[in-house]
Amino acid sequence: MASTGFAEPSLLDLVPTLVGESNFSTWTTSLKWTLDSRNAQYYELLTGVWRAPDAVDPAQPTPTEVEARTQWDNASRYLLPLLNATIHPTVKFYILGADNARTAYANLHRAFAARSYEAGFAIFLKFINTTYTSNKPQVFVNEWRDALSELQECNSTKLTPLLIFYHFLHAVTTDTTIEATFADFVVSEDRRLNTLNQAHSFCVNKVPNHLPFFCKFHRRQAGHSSDHCFLNPANKVQGPLDKVATSPAQRTVNGDQPGK
Repeated sequence: MASTGFAEPSLLDLVPTLVGESNFSTWTTSLKWTLDSRNAQYYELLTGVWRAPDAVDPAQPTPTEVEARTQWDNASRYLLPLLNATIHPTVKFYILGADNARTAYANLHRAFAARSYEAGFAIFLKFINTTYTSNKPQVFVNEWRDALSELQECNSTKLTPLLIFYHFLHAVTTDTTIEATFADFVVSEDRRLNTLNQAHSFCVNKVPNHLPFFCKFHRRQAGHSSDHCFLNPANKVQGPLDKVATSPAQRTVNGDQPGK
């Protein structure tokens, strides 16, 4: 009886396409089963259990350290295109900047892995309660940005720029009524316009006049007097054409003429 051969299923046949948080659990479970059937260390590399080995002395690694790092790099290069092949095009931007498979998987896990309600709510409360209460604006801005980044990483649904702007206004304003917002805008804009006007007045009134002379030929203040102006006919230099009238031939003709 002839034996029947079966083609080994490909990775795409065994692992569903990752589309987001809705099927991340199914995707990563299928990925683990498939990779474990090939090499148990592959999934350990993705999850960070098998870490990238570092040499004790990077300048002079031992042969054993070089071999260990080579094995890790080869496994990472094998896994990275597999991850890319099993995710939807709308998800690929999460791994575009990843230079190894461990980083790529970590980015996907951070974006789509389900979190407990308590952990997610704690991150949300941290973001909402990060308000400006000190006299250190730059420190507050840095803290608020960190809280926003943590919230966006926790929640795959990104906040719109308008919503982010609203939350920032809420964080820096003690009175959130619309009338208070109007008043804050008027005060801030008046202050800005007054500052611009004062700066302009200072430039106009404080700049000294370094042109002490009035030149009648230029008809304005100048750095020279009328007597020294190059437009003054008395200061014109006699050019070669002007010297034609006093050439030797001219003098000879003049000399031959009888005196008056």
